[in-house]
Amino acid sequence: MWQNQNQNRADLFGSSSSSNQNSTYNREQQTALLYEQQNDLRMEELSSKVSALNRITIDIQNEVHGQHAILDQNSNSFSEFGTSFATTVKKLDVMVSQKLGKSMCWMVSAIVILFFIVYFILTRMNST
Repeated sequence: MWQNQNQNRADLFGSSSSSNQNSTYNREQQTALLYEQQNDLRMEELSSKVSALNRITIDIQNEVHGQHAILDQNSNSFSEFGTSFATTVKKLDVMVSQKLGKSMCWMVSAIVILFFIVYFILTRMNST
């Protein structure tokens, strides 16, 4: 009779050993599903970070190209300035080599020095 009752229970509720196997199988499936969801979440996070790095890299590349263009323009400007300055120095040399040119250089130098002295005196007076 005792075995009969156990058999009836097993028939009604299912066998305890198969029940344990099913619950273990269900837990494993749930764990695997949870891991898969976490993997998907991490993949999305990684993808967004890679996209952000890609945008930053493109911005840096654009900035570098812009800076190269500015450097090229500055190089051209300095080159033109050098040519202009060399021409001016040659003309000044010609002027100084003449007798009238020497006196003109001294007069221009004296005016420039006088201008700086007056400027210095006026700024000192205004600051006090």
